[in-house]
Amino acid sequence: MKPLQLIAVLFTLVACLSLVSWFMTQPVLLGTTKNARTVSPEKTGAEDEGKEEGADHSHDETDKEHHKTNPFKAATGEKLPKLEIVEKEFNFSRMALGATGEHDFVVKNVGTAPAKIARGPVQCKCTVAGLKDQEIPPGEEIRIHLAWTPKDIGPFSQSATIWSNDPDNLEIKLIVTGELFPEVNIAPQNGWSLGPISTSEKIPLIGFIESAVYNTFKITEIVKSSDRVQMEAIAYTENELQERAVLSGYHLRGHLVGIETPQPISELITVHTDLKNLPKFELPVNGTRTGSITIIGSNWYSGNRLLDLGMVSTGKGKEVKLTVMTPPAEEELKLLEVKANPGFLSATLKPEQVGKELARERYSLFVKVPPDSPKGVWPEGTPGTLLLKTNHPLVPELEIKIELTVE
Repeated sequence: MKPLQLIAVLFTLVACLSLVSWFMTQPVLLGTTKNARTVSPEKTGAEDEGKEEGADHSHDETDKEHHKTNPFKAATGEKLPKLEIVEKEFNFSRMALGATGEHDFVVKNVGTAPAKIARGPVQCKCTVAGLKDQEIPPGEEIRIHLAWTPKDIGPFSQSATIWSNDPDNLEIKLIVTGELFPEVNIAPQNGWSLGPISTSEKIPLIGFIESAVYNTFKITEIVKSSDRVQMEAIAYTENELQERAVLSGYHLRGHLVGIETPQPISELITVHTDLKNLPKFELPVNGTRTGSITIIGSNWYSGNRLLDLGMVSTGKGKEVKLTVMTPPAEEELKLLEVKANPGFLSATLKPEQVGKELARERYSLFVKVPPDSPKGVWPEGTPGTLLLKTNHPLVPELEIKIELTVE
């Protein structure tokens, strides 16, 4: 062999030996073994699992709030996690509207290996706080805080899902139940609307105030706008509490004193309590003492003795008919005088059914806006008026308010 050829062979041999030596210093990867990857100690179990081969990294599957599916595989081996849940369901019982119920669920790892947990789907309006992906070492426990603010009256049941790698508890359902009630129930809710009152006798005012969520509350004071109304509170008996399925409550018992003369009635009863959120309830008492005459008809508001004529074209005018009923007198009912504001308004009375043998006589009252009336507005705050003087001994005078717009 020539010297140059010998040198080339030697050089090739050295290069091959160097390449073999480099390969011998590298780790051997066989098939799909994952033991070669390094797990950073600050990474949680869930984050580490998510990087395994075949893991789904899509945003739809896992987000900052929860995992829609279990990110863990069931643990295997001689040492296994074993989760013990003291309770999986908690009943808040009765809750007041607007209140938030809170409860801690205790989860303990009684196994021999760390238990991995992660937050799963949570039902609408139900929140799990203080839980991120984490591990529970053997013999230790965590508390999962669940808060729920129901919005609808009646029974409710909501749940939160917790994922784990415990083979026997891969999915844990934590449930809260209960029933939502109004903080206080009061009737009549908007006070007493008595409408037309044709008697001078006392008018009863009956109601109640009760609670299905408070074991007790006090009515500290009842304030009345005048001596024309009387009111007291009487506590429910034990039998009444059971019958009404409430925890505390009072009857409201009172009356409107007898009123002789026709007039509007507007009173206010204020019930004060020791409830922090509901310190008082204002209950109006409204009505009209009508005397012996009753008026009915379209756009007639008996409580205010108001006739709404609406919008009237000055070129056409308008006439409306009201029905007037009154007990018989010695003479048929007649209008002796009509005073109008605005002055162009007029009123006429026509008998329909009359006679002393009737319990009540019936008349038609025509209120007219004549054509070519001057333009103007008589609104709710400053209405027009019709003052009717009659020959009836019980109602010698009757005032009617008029709302009107003439264009």
